Amino acid sequence: MKAKKWVTFITAGISAVSLICAIIANCFCIKLMYDISMAIFGSALLGFIMSLIEYFAERRRAMEDFLRAAYKVYVQLRKIKFLKLDEPQVLILDCISEEQHNKLWEKCDGETAKALGVEAVHKKRDAYIAWMQENEPMSFSESDDIESILIRIYNERIENYSNIFTKYMDMYIAASKIDLEDLSNAYGNLDFLFDNKKIRLIAFESIYSKLQEYLNKIKLEVFHFNMIKDGKGSFGVCCKKVLDLNDFFFATETTQKDGSEWTTVYQRKFDDVSDRIEEFRSKIYFRKEVKYEKKVPVFSQLRHITGFVEEESAF
Repeated sequence: MKAKKWVTFITAGISAVSLICAIIANCFCIKLMYDISMAIFGSALLGFIMSLIEYFAERRRAMEDFLRAAYKVYVQLRKIKFLKLDEPQVLILDCISEEQHNKLWEKCDGETAKALGVEAVHKKRDAYIAWMQENEPMSFSESDDIESILIRIYNERIENYSNIFTKYMDMYIAASKIDLEDLSNAYGNLDFLFDNKKIRLIAFESIYSKLQEYLNKIKLEVFHFNMIKDGKGSFGVCCKKVLDLNDFFFATETTQKDGSEWTTVYQRKFDDVSDRIEEFRSKIYFRKEVKYEKKVPVFSQLRHITGFVEEESAF
C-alpha cells in the first residue's frame, strides 16, 4: 500500500510542476518548453488518476486484511472461559497448597522428611470442613462416621477443583500459541493519503497493541503453567495465577433492587476490542454506520433473600 501512496504523491507532484512550467512557458511564449510541459502534464495527470483509483482499491484491501487478521485473533482469544468458584477462593487455594505440601511429605521417607522439617498438616482442610458445616445444610444419622464423610467430601471437592484449574491452565497454554504474524504484517501495510495518523492510531492503540498486550500477559503466566506440566513449580501458585488472569479478562457487575441482587460477568477487555474493530470497519467504507456488537454476559446470577437462582450463558 505504501508503494501506491508514493506513486500517487509523485504523479501528483509531477502534474503540478509540469502545469506550472506550462503556464510560465505560455506567459513568456516559449513554445518548446510549453509543448514539453503539456506533454508531461498530460501523461502525469493520467498516471495520477490511475494511481489514485488503484490507491483506493489497495486502501480497501489493506484495511480488510487488517480487519480479518484482527478479528481472527480476537475470536481465538475470546474462547477464554470464565472460571466461577462456589466456595471462597482463598480457602480453596490454601487447601490446594496444603495438599501439595502433604503429597511432598508422602514422597519423603521418614528420615528425609524429618531432616527437611516436612510433616503432614491439615489446618486448611479443617478450616474448609468447618466452613462447609457452617454454610451448607447437612444431615447425618447416629450411625454415620461424620468425620470420615466430611473428609471424603473435602477430598472429592479439592480433587475436582485441582482438575478444573488444570483444565484452565491447558486453556491458557492453548491461547498462548495464537500467532500474531498475519496481524503484524497487515498493520505494517497500512499507510494512507488521508487521515493516516488517525486511522493507524485506532488500528495500533485500540486493536493491535491491545491484542498483543493480552497475549503477552497470557504468555507470561503460561511459563509457570508449563513448569507444572514438567513436574516443577508450585501448583498452588499457578492456581492463583489462573484466578489473576480470570480477574483481568472478566469484569463483574453487581446491582441490587427490591431485595434481589443481580451479578453479571462480561468479557470487558474483549468487548472493548470488539467496539474498536467495528469503528475501524466503518472507516473502510467511508461513512458506514457503526453497529456495535451487543454486550452479552458470559455469566449471570440472581440472588433472592430466601435463596438464589443461578443462570449461566455461554459466549
